[in-house]
Amino acid sequence: MKRKKLVLYHTNPLKFGGIDTFDYNFCKKMRDKYNILFLYKDGNLETIKRLQKLNIEVEKYNKNKRYVCDICILASAWGGYPDTVIARTGRYIQMIHADYIRAKETGFVYEKWHKTTEYVAVGKHVASIFKKLYPKEKVTTIYNILDDKQETHHILKLISATRVSKEKGYNRMLKFAQALKEHKIKFRWIIFTDLELYQQKPFDMEEIVYMKPSHDIFDYIAEADYGVQLSDTEGYCYFVNECLQYGTPVISTNYPSSYEIIEDGVNGYLLDMELSNLNINKIVNSIPNNFIYREKCKINDWEKFLNKRVSTPKAKYKVIAIKDYYDSRPELIFNAKFEHNKLGNAIIKKGDIYYLSNSSRAKELLKTNYVKIEKIKEGK
Repeated sequence: MKRKKLVLYHTNPLKFGGIDTFDYNFCKKMRDKYNILFLYKDGNLETIKRLQKLNIEVEKYNKNKRYVCDICILASAWGGYPDTVIARTGRYIQMIHADYIRAKETGFVYEKWHKTTEYVAVGKHVASIFKKLYPKEKVTTIYNILDDKQETHHILKLISATRVSKEKGYNRMLKFAQALKEHKIKFRWIIFTDLELYQQKPFDMEEIVYMKPSHDIFDYIAEADYGVQLSDTEGYCYFVNECLQYGTPVISTNYPSSYEIIEDGVNGYLLDMELSNLNINKIVNSIPNNFIYREKCKINDWEKFLNKRVSTPKAKYKVIAIKDYYDSRPELIFNAKFEHNKLGNAIIKKGDIYYLSNSSRAKELLKTNYVKIEKIKEGK
């Protein structure tokens, strides 16, 4: 049985849009049932090449050429119509992709082609709106065609919260992102930082999203596949520990203190400073999970430290006040109790006695002429 020939016309196919998706899906799904000629007036080159790969006829419309088909379908409703297309069956179908009342707000005004015989609306709502505007027209609702369900792959989700500066691994971060792109890994990297602080240029990659510094990043940490910290050095990195606390493994350079936190392959991966051991396949396909994080700091560690007894230094100097004055270093005074003013200075009265062990402070006081000082002999 001879297959019918369809002409699908779109005035100006874009790189990406709903009508452009309709064009592709329609042609892909109907190409085995009909001979399709896709006509366009002007269009995005990538979109045109994509349609050509479907092994259908794709041609730029020539107003001086006669095109004969069985049925003509108009994907777009603006920019002119293909007057030299002849549909032998007399069927000229106009697609309705939008709410024409709301479309008017953007300046669109529908102008019917004199050949149009019927309409296909992509949803019930847009069909009902069109019928209100043009009650005499024949409208059929056919929902948009979807492409076949494609095999999908995990999008690698990364997060960093760091100064984007040299010592924090600015160049390594760029190298790491470039390696992901070279391996054709789809990823999204959220970086909480202040680019203006170091006048650094943002990486020119659409996969990287910059956000302003925030104390509320834990939802992002929990969602991420990895936290990334590629510094030259760190003390005991808060960001790394916060990631691990929320069950998110870390990709880190092997600065010395990293070994106190990260176990390579268990709760993250350790990279050398040149990233020479960067294994993208392992990072993507073997994301560490179900590791146990134990916080190393305990509150009572601080309590014990702050409450421990401190030995009193041995007195070396006896200080006798010969005038009233304020001592600005009351922490060096011992074996005496004084009142203090609002600035924290000890209030010293003439005749008061106190003791020092600090030689430098004793010399400073002598220069003031507020005191006389006696050196205490050894053994007393």
